Amino acid sequence: MIYIYKHRYQQPLNNTHLIPLPYVPDSSIYFEAIANDPWSFYLDSGIQNGLDKNISEKSRYDIIVSQPFIKIIADDFSVSIEENNLKKITKGNPFDILEGILSGFDIQETSLPFTGGALGYFSYELGQSTIQNNKDYIGIPLMMVGIYDWALIVDHQDKKAYLASHLVNKDTKDYLTKLSIKIKSVKPNNQSFKINSTIRSLLNFEAYDFIVNKILSFIKEGDVYQINISNKYIVSCEGDSWIGYKKLREINRAPFMAYIHFDDFDILCGSPERFIQSHNSHVETRPIKGTEPRDSNPQKDKENAEKLLASEKNRAENLMIVDLLRNDLSKNCIPGSINVKALCELKSYSNVHHLESIIEGTLKPHSTLIKLLKDSFPGGSITGTPKTRSMEIISDLEPHRRDIYCGSIGYIGFNHHMDTNIAIRTIIRKDNKLHFYSGGGIVAQSNAKNEFEEIAFKASNIQKWINFFKKD
Repeated sequence: MIYIYKHRYQQPLNNTHLIPLPYVPDSSIYFEAIANDPWSFYLDSGIQNGLDKNISEKSRYDIIVSQPFIKIIADDFSVSIEENNLKKITKGNPFDILEGILSGFDIQETSLPFTGGALGYFSYELGQSTIQNNKDYIGIPLMMVGIYDWALIVDHQDKKAYLASHLVNKDTKDYLTKLSIKIKSVKPNNQSFKINSTIRSLLNFEAYDFIVNKILSFIKEGDVYQINISNKYIVSCEGDSWIGYKKLREINRAPFMAYIHFDDFDILCGSPERFIQSHNSHVETRPIKGTEPRDSNPQKDKENAEKLLASEKNRAENLMIVDLLRNDLSKNCIPGSINVKALCELKSYSNVHHLESIIEGTLKPHSTLIKLLKDSFPGGSITGTPKTRSMEIISDLEPHRRDIYCGSIGYIGFNHHMDTNIAIRTIIRKDNKLHFYSGGGIVAQSNAKNEFEEIAFKASNIQKWINFFKKD
């Protein structure tokens, strides 16, 4: 049953109100104006200069928001809805509650990706039937989603920028006028950021080897075909997370990055992976499975890429996840519309080569974006096959909750557009500690030593970033 929430601004959304802004190749300059405002979000394509040749459909837009007029916060037991300084506590599935709130708005199609709607994060544990609290746990909500009625959009393809809104909230027009003035005279941030401890990992090789052998036993018994297992790392820090993020986006450029600032914690995400996008009923997911490290020697780097493309093990991992995601999308897509557009294509990033596939379909007329997200959540590339049994084994074997890691960050707009990532290469900063993770898929051919090395080089950009800020 969908929860219906009545809010005071319920009305049809008609024309989009636009305030043009000067185009800037590095949109972090605009986010600087609101970086310390609670519930400020920066969905970052990784584009940083006007000569960048990596602009594509995946990296065309940057989206900046703050000051939601509704806040939805889900913990393990209830969901809080805040509006106009009033708070309502309810119970139910957080996805269904979000669906009920968004259903109160009439949708007006726009060409821009997001001009208002829901934007936030969805923790991995939202996909579990039971959550274990006896694990290493950061202590943050399962879901935090704001309903925003404006966005700052930077379009790197057309080289344009806008403040865009449907003006749902009666105070928004005045706010946007003031913001447009503020961002034109923003002053540089003179704060600092430092790392002041060594990195502690929850799993050493012996503990990881034990888990891998347990998984191999499950695979041999026919329980599962593949399981994604992760390690967690913790390091102490001090200073302004936004300063840290600006360096991270230099070191770890990727098309689905994000920076999120809340009252008591921050998220720094360097994800290269799309989870689900939907636009005009067209649905797309881009799972990543298969990894080899980059090398500074061009010949060795080319050999690593060719090795990945020729690897039967990595290809098998990718194919299993493609089949899983075809099944997940089929719950909400028109029968016969699901198509594998690309299979095991090579994608190269600053520290790794990956294999990426593309699965697409057409949304059923009576389905919804949030139901599509809920029924596919969490992403198959970070669980295993079959998904439900894999998640049960992960819950039993991993000593930590994943929280935002392997969950998703993204938006569901009033305009019926959605785009979400898989929150890998993601750092959570809370109480002057940084929590980050790295994982990989275990299949029958896996070797614990090789897999342990793989998760280390997946996290190498974060390690490089930490070393940059390490206090002498």
